Amino acid sequence: MNPVIRTYRIPIAVTAGLVLALAFWSWQAWGGYTGHVLENERSRAGEVSAMLTGVVSGLEQNGRLTRGEIERILEKIIRNYPYEFIVLEQDGRRILEAGKVPPALRLPVEETDSLKDGYFLYSRKVQLQGARGVSDKSPGPGMSGRKQLMIIGGDVGDHGAPKALTHMVIPLASAVLLLCASITAWVMAIRSRILAEQLKTERTRSAHLEDLGLAAAGLAHETKNPLGIISGIAQQIARTPEVPERSRMLIETIIDEVDKSASRLGHFMTFARQREVRPVSLNIQEVVAKIAEVLQAEFDACGVSLQVSCPAAIILADEEMLRQVLVNLLLNSLQASPEGSAIRVEMQCHGARASLAITDRGRGIPPELLHNIFKPYVTGNPDGHGLGLAIVKRFVEDHGWTITAGSQPGQGTTMCISGIVAAKKRGGNHEPTRAHS
Repeated sequence: MNPVIRTYRIPIAVTAGLVLALAFWSWQAWGGYTGHVLENERSRAGEVSAMLTGVVSGLEQNGRLTRGEIERILEKIIRNYPYEFIVLEQDGRRILEAGKVPPALRLPVEETDSLKDGYFLYSRKVQLQGARGVSDKSPGPGMSGRKQLMIIGGDVGDHGAPKALTHMVIPLASAVLLLCASITAWVMAIRSRILAEQLKTERTRSAHLEDLGLAAAGLAHETKNPLGIISGIAQQIARTPEVPERSRMLIETIIDEVDKSASRLGHFMTFARQREVRPVSLNIQEVVAKIAEVLQAEFDACGVSLQVSCPAAIILADEEMLRQVLVNLLLNSLQASPEGSAIRVEMQCHGARASLAITDRGRGIPPELLHNIFKPYVTGNPDGHGLGLAIVKRFVEDHGWTITAGSQPGQGTTMCISGIVAAKKRGGNHEPTRAHS
């Protein structure tokens, strides 16, 4: 079973049960109210029928009123009730009709009462008192002494569904709100428990990873010391005059490989070591200028120019981390740039935030590596160790910043650090400075 479904199966089951109970209650309430409305309409129609029976009997006994006059009198009477018509039949023959009977309505032929879609029909046999049994040519309707079928009908919608809904809406809405509140509270409680368990698991995992990092850093440190001893001994041997030239070349190869291994161990220790960010106020223009000055010799040796365009803005950053980030990014761009090209460092302020971009016109990053370029041991440089950009990303994210890479093979790469907190600007010229080889 899906873990999410399994976790929430109790509130899901309870919700389904409550919904079914609410639906059953609504159905019962609707049916009960409909029956109550039908009973009320039946009682009212009986009273109206008895009253109309007396009225028709009196009008018939009068003897001077025509059928049309009697029908008009009856129509005025039923206007005071939610009925649209009254029909009086005898032996299947309609002898009186007051009001408007809908053409599509089928009138009952026996005693009945029904309520459908808000339309009520009531039919009962009545005995008119004093019926004289006159012919159709007489002024009155010409009723005999036998019983007649009186039919009353009308649209009683105001007393049907809308009124039932009016009576049901408050308890129904209260029940729905209570149901939603209960289920929401239940789900939130379960989610809180799940998040607490996930947090506990993440803490355990983080502690385990920290232990592994400390162990790996310790191992790297202990390995780096013997490498230093090996390098020192090899250098002593290489300086001995009696060593043959062939052996001297092999010893130099050993020294180079030891230096490479020591460098990689140093980067690994930097990557594995957990460092606390200590932000201070820095003038980004001064920091970048000092780094450019330190790296200028390497840029000159490669025939690549370094262009810097930074305003004299004050930012909050750990100076040592920021220097390492900039040095790694600039050296990566330098390794990818051909002779005669340029690398540009540019900073832009956007209100309280700033972004720093380093752009080169080198060989670019292959598309298959671009999305993973900040992962450890992912590199497009055959001589690289794949930890430089991973360290950069960690230091950047430790500051709460974001770093993104954009690259086109053969056209160059842009590394952009955004979200830098810019405290304020200082006056001064920040036109691009150029250093050519």
